[in-house]
This record gives sequence, structure tokens and C-alpha cells, in this order.
Amino acid sequence: MDRREFVSSVMANVMAEDDSKEGRAAQEDSPAVNSPEITAIREKVAKSSGLSLGLAGRLSGTTEAEIKADADRLMEAIRSMPANMHTHPKPLVPTGGAVDRASSHLDIDPIKLAANIMARRLGS
Repeated sequence: MDRREFVSSVMANVMAEDDSKEGRAAQEDSPAVNSPEITAIREKVAKSSGLSLGLAGRLSGTTEAEIKADADRLMEAIRSMPANMHTHPKPLVPTGGAVDRASSHLDIDPIKLAANIMARRLGS
């Protein structure tokens, strides 16, 4: 191993160690994403923003200001949804029940129905 390779390997080790120290310091300074403190802040912000508690877990951020900004963006997205997304859509295919039919279909004469069936079967 020549001198250049030795110096570059030492520099790489020093840089890796320095990066790991910075990463550990950042982790110690910021609370964990799923810590009880962050969860409590998310629930508080969700409640104050009008979001359901089920959506509180979707909020991101590590400070109350970041979580509040994310909640505001989410509420804006929900408000801008088309009106038909808030309700149940009408089925494209009728279910065949009495609700899908007009009232004229409910008044069926059984004698005429039997005559039509017989006529179709006999080919007249």
C-alpha cells in the first residue's frame, strides 16, 4: 500500500466517523417519529384542525409547527375534493331490485306475463 492509498483510506474512515457522530447528534436532538410526545402533538393538531383521529397518524413533522402545516395542507386537499367524492356514487349497473325499477314495472299482470312466455316458447 503506497502513501496515497493510506491517506485516502484514513480520510475515508475519518469522514465516515464524523458523519455517524452528526447522525447520532441529530437523532438525540430530534424526538423519534413515533414517540409518545409526537403522537400527542399529532392528535392535538388533528383535533384542532378538524381532522379525525384516524388521520392523525398520517401527519408528518417533528415540531408542532411542522405538523400544523401538514394538517392544513391535508385539510385543503380534502376541501378541494369534488363533491361526488364525499358521497356514495350511484351504481353503474342496476342491482335488479325494486329500488332500481320504475313503479310501472312493479305492477305486473301475471296472466299477461304467462301469455308472453308461452308465445315466446311456441314461436308465435
